[in-house]
Amino acid sequence: MESCRNVIMEFVYREADTQINSLGMGIRDKYNIHEVVAYALNRLPPMFVSTDVDLQIKRRECFLMQENITKITRQALLAVRRDPLRRPQPLEDIELANAPYALLKTQEILGWKNLMWCDLPAAIEDCLETAIGKFNSGNIHNLNKYASLGQRRINPNVYLSKSSKALQRKSVAPENKQKEYDTYMLESHYLVHSLERLVMKMAQNRAQNFPPAELRFIRLEDVLARTLNRLPTLYATAEKGINHLRYYAQMNIGSEVAIIVHESMLEVRKINFHRIEPLIYYRIRHEREQALLKVSSLLNRDVKWQNLREVVTESLDLATNGKVCWQRSQAKTAVPLT
Repeated sequence: MESCRNVIMEFVYREADTQINSLGMGIRDKYNIHEVVAYALNRLPPMFVSTDVDLQIKRRECFLMQENITKITRQALLAVRRDPLRRPQPLEDIELANAPYALLKTQEILGWKNLMWCDLPAAIEDCLETAIGKFNSGNIHNLNKYASLGQRRINPNVYLSKSSKALQRKSVAPENKQKEYDTYMLESHYLVHSLERLVMKMAQNRAQNFPPAELRFIRLEDVLARTLNRLPTLYATAEKGINHLRYYAQMNIGSEVAIIVHESMLEVRKINFHRIEPLIYYRIRHEREQALLKVSSLLNRDVKWQNLREVVTESLDLATNGKVCWQRSQAKTAVPLT
């Protein structure tokens, strides 16, 4: 979830990247960093937070654990070396569905490096202008058709040649904001906690038993963080792994999860009666909401992060076939190809 994070993940990714890069060139390629991180996270204590206050507290605790993080990550490198004969089935998009993942996939389609939500409307319009410019200049014969979201893999270079200016665009932000976005985008990586969706579903179902006036004090992010901190850490990077971990949870801790969810909801309600702390990444969330409103106006349709990749894909398809499907912010000249 966008505003519920396992803080220790950023420390493990940093450590795993350092250790992998310290290996020889011929050995680095034998590791998938997400598998290394998942292995390490499953052997380290969970550090889930949902508020800015808790984020700072847990980060300090993680700094004190750095020696153990280094040790467990080293063990992970010994355990998950890639087997060239084993090709695990990757996680499905539905397992990875969240706002950072939607931004990452859109970034790949648009060819915009380090895309931030605030740059999304301009990035989409630039890409549409370039696509229709290719049509108008008669240079679209080499663009292959592609399917909608969930049907085929999308080649991010299908619309823009590598020599075009659009592919060279990138978001430029102050260093502190870039670091915040780098951490924010960790949620777009190819690993998921196998219990997260189960906990959210249980919390949503149990919310029906609370008076409506109390529900504003029971935020799903807070419940999720408290619950996952009391359960085994069960990260997976492949379909087989996540199915195995969910079966394990169902057979061994299913009833325990339900009890912990209910207790967490009661605790969150009591705490938030006194003071509701701001959620982590609330500035980025606001930035996302504002950007999607502008994109909706640009494309004249309702755009949410859940349908962002599909809408961008469809709009680019129309533009490559010569149709202006957006409200042009000004009389623009398409970017010429070089």
